[in-house]
Amino acid sequence: MPYRKEENWDHSSQRQDGQNNDYYIFPKGKQAFWKLAEENGEIHLRFIGKYEQAVPCYQHIITVGKNHKNYTVSNFIRRSTIKNIRLSKRFKDTIILAAPKGAEDALAYRLADFNQGNETIRVEKEIKRQNHLHRPFQEPLGPEPKRQGSSVSAHAIYPRDIRKKANAIRKANFLCEISNNHPLFKSRTTHQNYVEGHHLIPLKQWDNFLFSLDVEANIVVLCPHCHRLLHHGKKEDIRPLLDLLFQKRKQALADKGIQLTWEQLCSYYGPNE
Repeated sequence: MPYRKEENWDHSSQRQDGQNNDYYIFPKGKQAFWKLAEENGEIHLRFIGKYEQAVPCYQHIITVGKNHKNYTVSNFIRRSTIKNIRLSKRFKDTIILAAPKGAEDALAYRLADFNQGNETIRVEKEIKRQNHLHRPFQEPLGPEPKRQGSSVSAHAIYPRDIRKKANAIRKANFLCEISNNHPLFKSRTTHQNYVEGHHLIPLKQWDNFLFSLDVEANIVVLCPHCHRLLHHGKKEDIRPLLDLLFQKRKQALADKGIQLTWEQLCSYYGPNE
């Protein structure tokens, strides 16, 4: 089943009583979804948004009951509870991906799509939220344990916290870390300079380190040109940027339990990135 195509996901929204929840449900169509759910007995959920860590487990499961067909799929999810938390009460401003057991690959691919395609938008919204509340996120001190990711086929999905990327951008005063003089434009969301967060040590190196790479010490703030250059430029053009960023961050990385050499960092960039 071609689950990666957008038209195979049903989208439902709830905007009542202050809630603003979006649900992406696979497979599209009530009959197909309940048939697959009934055959396997479980519905697996993934959360994206500011409440994605509201319950302590990374993967969430709802058992399908005998009376599930009395509800639409989205209403069934809203009425369900995990760890005694009712979803519609707690997960405000959160996207919920739902697929029956047996279709977990769909969740994994869809989650990767959200992480890659929507992350910049979500980071800017988080910056706006932090500015409005005057309460920036506080990252824990010292090394952080690695949260469990997931994988499907040859694709690995690494957990990341958009609050950390938003915080790194705010701390950089919305300027490129390569040069404060790089030309920038104003974001229509934050009304600040538009810059992007980049994991200096790519998250795909996750398994090569003892502690989490999703930490502010590993998130550098770049203008769009420098960011694209690191991803797509020639190695000889990348090295001066890496040298500057390495000198800036090597002590902060060490404080988070991440030991990195110049040779290691260079090996993560270039034609074999």
